[in-house]
Amino acid sequence: MLTPRDPEAAAEAIRQTAAQRVERYAADWQAMVSSWGADEAEDRLWVMYSANYLLRTGSTRWAIDPFDQRSRLPATPAVDLEHGLAPLNLVVLTHRHADHLDLALIRALRRAPIWWVIPEFLYAPVVEQAGVPAVRVIVPRMMEWIEVDGLALTLFPGLHWEPRPEAPQGPPRGVPAVGVLAEFGGRRCLFPGDTRTYDAAQIPAFGGVDWAFAHVWLGRGCALLEEPPLLDAFCRFSLDLQPAHLILTHLHELGRQPKDYWDESHAALVRRRLRQLAPHLPVEARCFGESVALTC
Repeated sequence: MLTPRDPEAAAEAIRQTAAQRVERYAADWQAMVSSWGADEAEDRLWVMYSANYLLRTGSTRWAIDPFDQRSRLPATPAVDLEHGLAPLNLVVLTHRHADHLDLALIRALRRAPIWWVIPEFLYAPVVEQAGVPAVRVIVPRMMEWIEVDGLALTLFPGLHWEPRPEAPQGPPRGVPAVGVLAEFGGRRCLFPGDTRTYDAAQIPAFGGVDWAFAHVWLGRGCALLEEPPLLDAFCRFSLDLQPAHLILTHLHELGRQPKDYWDESHAALVRRRLRQLAPHLPVEARCFGESVALTC
């Protein structure tokens, strides 16, 4: 039997986390972008918000769904986006949900010499709403291999949709989205993106990858359950990606209600189940400001 957690205690924990993040944001942001922009040889990834990434691979500084916390927590102190993100060479955008598509940040960077790699369905918000010049936008076909600044990218259709319990035969709930395979220096990182249908057969068969970044989501409205119903499906899907290292993200998405708020306790559930299924797989969780070295 599934035992619910205390929703009031969960809500209070979220409020405390949000208050701490607001208080520390400017300092933590500066520490993150300073490390990312430093002249270091080590390839590394930083989590910008929940499942938003800054990457340094070779001489390329790039991002996937870059995000400023003020978009979700208006009380957050302002940071200098143009200066902090000045080293950006390239940005990849995956879908239009508000925790991934930060139009205010995109507007702040629209004049910078950045290549914007986006799916066709994001062209209007990026170019027409945010004002990014069309000449700086790359819209690859799905599964088309492209190379920009020494970084090879392949975008593929994501699985950001789920059946509606009230109408299982009707159209699914979700939005168009893409996943990303990034290749650099002989290494491969897979970003399936926000996933709601855990069917790896619908993900292109890329073979083994060095790192997979899995966005924790264990069932709509199920975060207060001790054993969320999609725990096993999420773990098996992650293993089907054939990663040498698995990184769990999409934790502490501030602004969510407790029933849809995933944190380290859920990452611990995932790690415990994966130890049973694949005891030798390295599995780690990363939250805002934390990083992972992309070295073999």
